[in-house]
Formats: sequence, C-alpha cells, structure tokens
Amino acid sequence: MKKARDSTTPFETVRWDFNPGRTVLVIIDAQNDFLHVDGWYAQKGIDIGHMRRTIEPTRLLLKDVRAKNIPVVWTRHGCRGVEDGGPFMQLRPFLKEGGLRQDSWGYQICDELGPREDDWYIDKSRLSAFYNSNLETVLRALNADTVLIIGVLTNQCVAATSKDASFRDFRPIVIEDCTGTTLPHLHDPAIEMMRVGWSEVRELGSALSEIRQLAAAP
Repeated sequence: MKKARDSTTPFETVRWDFNPGRTVLVIIDAQNDFLHVDGWYAQKGIDIGHMRRTIEPTRLLLKDVRAKNIPVVWTRHGCRGVEDGGPFMQLRPFLKEGGLRQDSWGYQICDELGPREDDWYIDKSRLSAFYNSNLETVLRALNADTVLIIGVLTNQCVAATSKDASFRDFRPIVIEDCTGTTLPHLHDPAIEMMRVGWSEVRELGSALSEIRQLAAAP
C-alpha cells in the first residue's frame, strides 16, 4: 500500500496494489431503468447523460478484466413494489408507478455492457449492495481482498457500497470514469468524500495499466 497526500487536504490518501487472484470487479446497478434511453428514468424525463457516460469506459474496463479472469459481480437494485422499496422509493415519487421492479426488463443489466451468464449477480433493495444480500459471502468465496467498484449512482449506491466494503475490511477502489449520477453537481463531492474517507479513487487509465500487468487468474 502506498500513501499520498493531496495538496488540497491534510489527509493522506491511499493507493493499493491489485492482488492477482484476489481482486473482484463489482458493477453497481448498471440496469436498463437507469442507463437505457427506453428505461424508466429516461422515460420520466430524468437526464441520464452523466450515467450513460460510464458505458464506454466500463466496456474498456470489462475487456481487460475478463482477459485476466478477474471475477465480475453485477448488482441489481429494485423491489416488488413501493412497500418493500424502503425510503429510496418514497424519495422518488416517479417510482411509485413502476421502475426498478424485480423481474422486469428495466431491472435487468443493460445489454450494451455485455453481461455474461457466468458472471455473479446480486439483488439488492437498499443503497448498499451489502445490506441484506449475499455479496460479502460471494466476495469471501472468491478470496477477494480488493474490490474495484464502479456504476451508478456515484453519490448513493456507489458511495454506500464502497463504505460498507471498507467496514468489512475489503480494500475498495472506485474507478471514477466508470461512475455516474442523476445529479452531476454531487458527483465530485461524493468522489472526494470517498477518497479521503474510506476508499481509493483512480482514473480508468491507471486501473487499466495495472490490470494489464497482472498475471491472469486461473
């Protein structure tokens, strides 16, 4: 682990090495309802441009991750209805009529990203992907100590999941280019909060460079 001091803050930031065979990519909520132009968010008039900017960087990352046999875990956020959706659903009135409903097209991972049947899938109903799910069990079974975290929304599920990863003594690395939100003005503050609080934050180029130097996992 390397430490660096940002010129804008008195706090040290970390830089963790990617450990061969112990690194896992977790992609947060890259679902049709968030990312697709025909998804619920877009159809309700919400600007999804900042979230869609993640698609090409995520494809590039996935190409290199798969070449090194790094496991890929997708999370899917949703619920049966408003009743089991928690405060998030109540804070988003446009979701009362639909959207992020389990077993719907909108709930599925966006095909533009190329999900595979042999990837791992975690269903969740709260901001943190660790809450009331088997994500930690899956990561332990995969012998992970370092978790690359990308997806949407930067200031909500990405932030919550990366924080919970650190609470469980994983080393979370958020790849900034591959995260997006519905509220772009909150993206940078959320990234800075994660950087100085509990996570490493990297640019895509840095992550790709290190991944390409890894030996492929068996």
